[in-house]
Amino acid sequence: MKASGPALPIILGLSLLGASGAYLYMVFKKKRSNSAGDLVDFFTGKPSKPVPVASELIIPNSLIPLVIGRKGYTLKHIQQSTGAVISFSDHDGSSQLCCIQGPSATVVETAKDMILKETARPLTITEEVIVPQAACGKILGRCGDELQEICRKSMAKVWLEGRARSETERRVMITGTESQIKVAKELIAQKVQEDSESRKLLLDASLQSREPRIRTPPSSSAPTPIPNEGSKTPIATSSKTLGGKQISANFGTGQMEIFVSTIVSPSKFYVQLVGPQSLELDLLVQNMSVYYNQNQNRELHQVRKPYLGQIVAAEFNADNKWYRAEISAILPNEYKPGEVVLDLFFLDYGDNQYTNPNEVYELKPEFLAPRLQAIECFLAKVEPVQQSSPMPSTPAGGEDEWDPMAVSRFEELTHVAQWKKIISKIVTYRNSKSPLHGRESSPIPGVELYDIAPNGTDLINIGQELIAEGLARHSTYDKTDELSRSQQFRLGLANGSGAGSSSQSSSMDKVDDTSASSSNSASTVVSFGKHVSQPAKIEQKQQVQYRSLANGTH
Repeated sequence: MKASGPALPIILGLSLLGASGAYLYMVFKKKRSNSAGDLVDFFTGKPSKPVPVASELIIPNSLIPLVIGRKGYTLKHIQQSTGAVISFSDHDGSSQLCCIQGPSATVVETAKDMILKETARPLTITEEVIVPQAACGKILGRCGDELQEICRKSMAKVWLEGRARSETERRVMITGTESQIKVAKELIAQKVQEDSESRKLLLDASLQSREPRIRTPPSSSAPTPIPNEGSKTPIATSSKTLGGKQISANFGTGQMEIFVSTIVSPSKFYVQLVGPQSLELDLLVQNMSVYYNQNQNRELHQVRKPYLGQIVAAEFNADNKWYRAEISAILPNEYKPGEVVLDLFFLDYGDNQYTNPNEVYELKPEFLAPRLQAIECFLAKVEPVQQSSPMPSTPAGGEDEWDPMAVSRFEELTHVAQWKKIISKIVTYRNSKSPLHGRESSPIPGVELYDIAPNGTDLINIGQELIAEGLARHSTYDKTDELSRSQQFRLGLANGSGAGSSSQSSSMDKVDDTSASSSNSASTVVSFGKHVSQPAKIEQKQQVQYRSLANGTH
């Protein structure tokens, strides 16, 4: 059958229409974009495979930790947030090449902005500052308040290393940005400067304002008479009695400045070391006086039942100031039968005082923190002129055998309780027996004492001065023989070193603080209403009587 004429155009039109549709399908299949800008299939709407985009950055080595972050957390966060892949490779010795790859330019630009933002952040570093150990208290402040203030102002993390760098220095660690560390260093330097200036000013003011301490005679000694005119040899002429030898006033090995605070005799006296501890003691006395002068504070610290060895706060009758004291004896009151009186030993000065039990108070714990200042000593290489035997006959080393004139002259030469600095040097030791039951004691140092002559260059040997005036003689007994083998080993005397060895002359800190409290005045007992000193042979009997007195049996 032959096709009609009108049907042919229709067939050709349908063929062209199909071909045009196929062409349009192929054209629009991969040319449609979604809202995010990605190419998607025209008919299915699925994203087509994009062409990767890459970018590079050069980052200095010092800033790489900021991009990577702690344990890589910052880098992981950037990659997960943007979908980019970030890698690093060496560029040169001072920088790294950062390559950023992503499925689109938008992803790469977003990751690049985040990296640049991290590199613009200040770098956190840690530095150290070395400060004097004495200034750590000023830097810390009470309960760490000053240290917290430094952290708040500088916005840095500041802390003191737990272990001291040395005996005189300590390390302060600072973590923060460069500007934060700079501010923290300035604040720490201010604290160190304030501490140095305050110590210097307060020490000078303290020594200038420290009043002579009017002492009461210790319970084991009688009042010292005034020497006659014949014994008052001018100190300026003392250099002639040393064989014409001039001694340099510059301190030698083992020499230190001290105050002589209390004297019983040249065989027993107490000293204080000159230095920051002198200021601490003056501040302690001031704070204790302010605190215990208030009635409500005394009521809080009433002593219900005093006992031997108890550390208390007591008022010194001569100056009405409050001091730390130890109860060294509890004795019947001679004037009020049935009552007792306390024999107090002042731990920072070495003198004694009788006090009623209702006039002492418990010591507030913070007042016990400073070290005890009184250190018992004896004058080395001298002994009384009238020494009856080469061996000491009393626990105190024979102080009762000294002539009162010699004791008085010794007080003159040492400027006792006048707070004038003199020089001491440890040359020997002797054993110490505590009068209290069960109390351990430390060996007592034997010292040579020197006073600076008026010319400022010569040193006056006080022991030699007493010998030259006929008030003492050279000692014939080596007191180191009294020490046990272990004590000699601890003090460096067991190897046969001489009296002038450096181990003996190192520092008076070898003498433990217990020597201040254990080396009280001679044991005091009651005999016909009088206080007398007993020989060492009946020391055990005295201890028993101490115990009975403490329990209230008299």
